[in-house]
Amino acid sequence: MSYEARPLTGVMGSEVFGLDLASLDGDELVDVRRLMCESEVVVFRDQSLSPRTQSEFSERLGPSGEVPFVETMNDFPQVIRVVKEADEGAAFNFGGAWHSDFSFQVEPPSFTVLAAVDVPVWGGDTVFASMTAAWAALGPQMRERLSSLDAVHTARDAYSRRMQPLHSGMRGMSIVCDDSANDERVHPLVTVHPETGKEVLFFNRAYVRDLVGVDVEETPELLDFLHHHTTDVRFQYRHRWRAGDVVIWDNRSTQHFAINDYAGFRRELHRTTVRGTTPSR
Repeated sequence: MSYEARPLTGVMGSEVFGLDLASLDGDELVDVRRLMCESEVVVFRDQSLSPRTQSEFSERLGPSGEVPFVETMNDFPQVIRVVKEADEGAAFNFGGAWHSDFSFQVEPPSFTVLAAVDVPVWGGDTVFASMTAAWAALGPQMRERLSSLDAVHTARDAYSRRMQPLHSGMRGMSIVCDDSANDERVHPLVTVHPETGKEVLFFNRAYVRDLVGVDVEETPELLDFLHHHTTDVRFQYRHRWRAGDVVIWDNRSTQHFAINDYAGFRRELHRTTVRGTTPSR
């Protein structure tokens, strides 16, 4: 292959050199997809993806994922403009909670492609955590306990109508909350990645609001344990954005968090998602 991939941490992440995503196809695309599944987060610097070329590249990875609640570009309905203006101060930051994109869907996204257009002088990093590594770090007794459980995913604490005032405070994005956010979707807590065959803790605190098979009294404690364990620094990669960066991550085996520490600076990134499959045990 004509490119080079270097690890970013000892747990997850790779940076790729020598590829232009706008023209990536064929055997190289197959190889890079394999790297995306194994490394879980892959960084490409100095890319020039317009909304059109980003959409076309995402579609080469697979069909576009459904985008609920968040308004997309008029001409490119696969693309979300993730924008916070410089004068919005410490206002709500889109993606500012540990989550896996739209895990409340029947078929949550497999990959997310995020392209940096305008980034702060400092701040605005995105932190990723490996759910493969988090699962592997558990002891046998906890693994046995968790492997038979199901998790209840819902968007109610992110996009239900009571959350509209929070989203309406953002000028650069249009988010419309509705009652469908109260729907619940049950997925296995421990899943098998459909491409690597590895076991994964399919958990994120933003959308997992309950557990099936756990006593009501024990649920809050176990949810807290899962949140703190899965977001432990041992399993993380923190990305410092530069204009022209494209970061692709595997939602089936990661969760992520956008840090809101760049008041006074503008931040714009363009996001597309690739439809996945129903998670399976």
